[in-house]
Amino acid sequence: MKPFRIKDKAFEQLPESSCLSNAVRKLMRKHFTHCSPDYQMFLFLFQELQEFQEKEDPVMCGAQIHFPTVEDVDAETARGLAGTNGLQYCCAKSAGIADHREGSCGDSKKLYWVMAWGTACEANTILAQIILEELVPRIYDLALLDELKKCSGGNLFFGRLQERKWLLDNYVQAVISANRLPDQINFIQISAMPYEGRAVRTQIFFSKKPIPPDIPGTVYFRCERGSDRIRFKTKNMRPVRKLMEVSGAEAGLWVKLPECVIEGSVMCSNAAEQTAGLCVAFEGALVWSIHKGGENILTYREGNYIIPAMQPDVDKYADLSKMVSFGRDFEIPDKMDKLQQIVRRIASVCRHGTSIVFMERRGIVAEIDNRLSRYRRGFKVEPFPLAEAQEEILQGITAIDGAVFADLSGDCYAIGVIVDGQMVVEGDYGRGARYNSIKNYITGYKVNHPKHVCLAVVMSEDGMINVIL
Repeated sequence: MKPFRIKDKAFEQLPESSCLSNAVRKLMRKHFTHCSPDYQMFLFLFQELQEFQEKEDPVMCGAQIHFPTVEDVDAETARGLAGTNGLQYCCAKSAGIADHREGSCGDSKKLYWVMAWGTACEANTILAQIILEELVPRIYDLALLDELKKCSGGNLFFGRLQERKWLLDNYVQAVISANRLPDQINFIQISAMPYEGRAVRTQIFFSKKPIPPDIPGTVYFRCERGSDRIRFKTKNMRPVRKLMEVSGAEAGLWVKLPECVIEGSVMCSNAAEQTAGLCVAFEGALVWSIHKGGENILTYREGNYIIPAMQPDVDKYADLSKMVSFGRDFEIPDKMDKLQQIVRRIASVCRHGTSIVFMERRGIVAEIDNRLSRYRRGFKVEPFPLAEAQEEILQGITAIDGAVFADLSGDCYAIGVIVDGQMVVEGDYGRGARYNSIKNYITGYKVNHPKHVCLAVVMSEDGMINVIL
């Protein structure tokens, strides 16, 4: 690319950009298998050198290496550099760099680093900042880019970026500090605190603005004295948890930043979230997420941090399509359609993971009546149709350990069934005990009853659904 100008600066794009882009994408997909943003990295050499050479912080001084100071690039220049490659959203840094490539004179220069992508996403911006802060100082000489080409973006230059935990931890800290939120340990602690046996389900709106004075349904807390103020802080978790119960699922607390003073409880609405700009949603025991501008930028679920933008965008019911072809093979497509509807209904009300085994009536008799229940491996029930059962019933029978057993008409015959059997299929380290046990049971049952119709559906706690045939 020929030299070009943006504002009062002249730039030249380096061809090493493509090599670096490939290396970064490979690194991100190593950490996040379904990484959605297609990052691209661009390197631009700053042509007007006089301003840079006057600084007293050279990159190289004799044989001694001075790692360059990383500087932020103003948004207008960054967008202009990304725009030369047809991308709008970006993060950019600049730093001094030496040039000891073959045939060069070894002069100090200035390099602009631009990490760009095609879709607006707050998570992308945060990750790009972390990556550039870590990567830019490591390449202090243009000659190192030649080495980067030779090792195909190898591990030599990525340092701590190769550690997924380090990247996630820094992402969490960046989200918390950039938005001036309380430490995440407070969110973890309060999400684990039941109130009279109930898990927390509400929202907290964090805003630099005071609580709006005219929102319908708002409860305003009077703070006539300093002691009246309740702050969202570690030492106040119990009173804060009580106030969160006041708000409930239909409302949320309003917390004024940076003081973290709780000013009232407002009805949960798009207007409240848009006005506040920042919302922490609590969705049960040890489950919470941070939303900014309507975008979920961080989720915490039972000890694990998740970046939603890096998660696969999949239909959790997609695996149910297997039941369609299975029904055709056994000439029972109508029954499979009904079972699909039952699975969807149970999945919509199931609070925890569960599993359902569907088999012919003769299989129910052999397994439940004549074998498993005799050894106290489950509870027999009077048959009832799952399709017509009340939601409370479905929640109850799926809340206990063990599988639900039903026939191919969708009538339930047993609950809390602990399946057994010799190991007949290789397990999956990436899945839990429920999935592996059911898969082994179904495989073993079919080995012993090759002409019987039998299948199972496993619903994981993360919401995913798998059909085992």
